[in-house]
Amino acid sequence: MDPRAAFRHFAGVSRPERGDGGRLDLDSLSCAVIAVFGFKFKKQDLRDLMEQYASESGLKMEAFLALVEDRRRVFGERDRALRLFSALDVKDQGFLDVKSFHELCLETCRPLGAQSTELFRDMDRSKSGSVTFSDFEAYLAGDASPSSPRADRAVSARTAPGAVSR
Repeated sequence: MDPRAAFRHFAGVSRPERGDGGRLDLDSLSCAVIAVFGFKFKKQDLRDLMEQYASESGLKMEAFLALVEDRRRVFGERDRALRLFSALDVKDQGFLDVKSFHELCLETCRPLGAQSTELFRDMDRSKSGSVTFSDFEAYLAGDASPSSPRADRAVSARTAPGAVSR
């Protein structure tokens, strides 16, 4: 949804031509960001945004538009990682499991299939048996330490353009 339309709808602005700009409170901000971005923000993130952008009387349209622009910039930086992660999350679970990851590697890049378990362990920073988006994003950024020299070859395979496709 267009940010201006979302603001007007959730701030209860019925007649913008009268100068009734309206304001968003925490609950209406939650609804407005869902309308604009298509997903829900965590309550603490919303509180932080209100603290950063809002006045005591609430969030004005200009501040909401600035917030949307800033969030879009932040999300744009994460877009590539999110698209790659989504391509690997074939079951739409919100995380990667070793079995599905191994099967996908065998299907899309047979040489990587032999190293998939090792690569998965390198990405699983918490050693929980699943790779979250945060784990994956950190791995792409180089924050995870490879467990063996073979992981260097896997890094090349995962960063090659078009390496992952369904």
